[in-house]
Amino acid sequence: MMLLCRLLRHSAVLVTLTVLAGWMPCVQAADNAELAALLGRALSANPRVLAARHQVEQALDRHEELLGFFDPRLYAAGGKAERSRGVPGGSGWTALTTNAHEVMAGIEVPVRPGAYLSAGAAERFLFDGGDYDHLYQTLLGVRLRVPLWRDRGFAQHDLARARALADYNGAVSDLITVMQTVRREVEKAYIDAYATLASQEVSKRALERFQVLLDQARELSRLKVVPAYQVFPTEMEIALRLEEEEQARQVHVNSLIALQKTIGDGQPVALAYGPEHLVEIATGLGDLLPVDTDDALQRRGSFLRLLNHIEAARAELALALDDRQPDLSLNAALTVRGESADQPLGWRSHRDDELLGGEVVVVWERPLQYRAVDSRVSRLRGRVAELKEHLQTERTALLAEVQSAMEAYTSLSGRLRLLEQAKDAARQTVSAEDERFRLGEGTSRNALDAQKDLTTVLNRQASAAAAILRALADYHYAAGYADVAAP
Repeated sequence: MMLLCRLLRHSAVLVTLTVLAGWMPCVQAADNAELAALLGRALSANPRVLAARHQVEQALDRHEELLGFFDPRLYAAGGKAERSRGVPGGSGWTALTTNAHEVMAGIEVPVRPGAYLSAGAAERFLFDGGDYDHLYQTLLGVRLRVPLWRDRGFAQHDLARARALADYNGAVSDLITVMQTVRREVEKAYIDAYATLASQEVSKRALERFQVLLDQARELSRLKVVPAYQVFPTEMEIALRLEEEEQARQVHVNSLIALQKTIGDGQPVALAYGPEHLVEIATGLGDLLPVDTDDALQRRGSFLRLLNHIEAARAELALALDDRQPDLSLNAALTVRGESADQPLGWRSHRDDELLGGEVVVVWERPLQYRAVDSRVSRLRGRVAELKEHLQTERTALLAEVQSAMEAYTSLSGRLRLLEQAKDAARQTVSAEDERFRLGEGTSRNALDAQKDLTTVLNRQASAAAAILRALADYHYAAGYADVAAP
């Protein structure tokens, strides 16, 4: 039995490790090594993932707990009886032999395919034995009880194990759900970190360009090419850009802290790539492939959890239906009884000539009403129907999530191409306005506006790239991460 228990634990742990192993290759095979490393950290140390793994272990222990059903049960009793009369249908102890001191002990073991085997012994001292003033009596026996209707073939135990197994699979599904959720959160926090880095870099570059423009304005004013008042707008913009750069820096630092919190290991995060990272990735992406809804659902931890809930409810329903059956059992026993007038453990017969005895009894029992069981059956059937509706809700939600992510991805990809064109035009405008200002044909305000337009385009380009990658993260999450094997 211990070997069976160990094999069960080994097999169940292998299921969990298979799920984790199915996840990790997708992380290591990611195109972005930095993101792969961050995901690996999150899946190894995130408290929610670790808590879900502990829940899997607890569910496994609950399943193994049911294997105690086959543990032998020891029974022992002792006492004195005078004019003893057993109560039919009573339970809790075996009636002692009348007018005797008695000690007894026995052991019962459930055995496959569905019977209870017990063996026991008793030693009695009869102090009113009729023809004898006292008599020692020794009894050995074996008994077999076979449920014939309710709990036939250990149906109750098997159904309880099926329910516990469904709970274990549900815990594994919860683990998958947490891992998928953490993966999407880390990906989005990673995107946000690079988006804020890009915004900080845009502010920094804008400040540098405005500083160059200010130097030009001051020099042109000194040379009397432009009036002195054209220096003032540029000085104002420098102050605003300094404030904007500090704000962008603070937002970026907060995004790194948020990414560190999402990973959950308490270790700081340092980005390995430059501020153009998101744009470079986004511009190199292709079209998204259609998602097979049924395949995606089988990879979604939340959908698998619902399936496990249904299996557990069906096991409970089968258990309730079995409880509704009458309890009919076949009981057979064989005994050997020896007696002695002088000492215990006698092996002669003084009161009759037979040492061997036996019995065959059929016992039938049922409640007079089934109100509790009928209510439980009705409730569990309703539970199964409810969960099936939740499955449909999950399917509908997945379709909406996939469609929304694909629509956002397609639209944003088109916008990114337009922003690339706008960026080229904005740079040409900046060059033209700078040239006009140097020649005294334009104003500092025109040059400043051109610089601000370029900054706006660069910010919108970085924002669009980040939004594309967020939509891609949502798409992969909705599709259940096709590179992750379902359990």
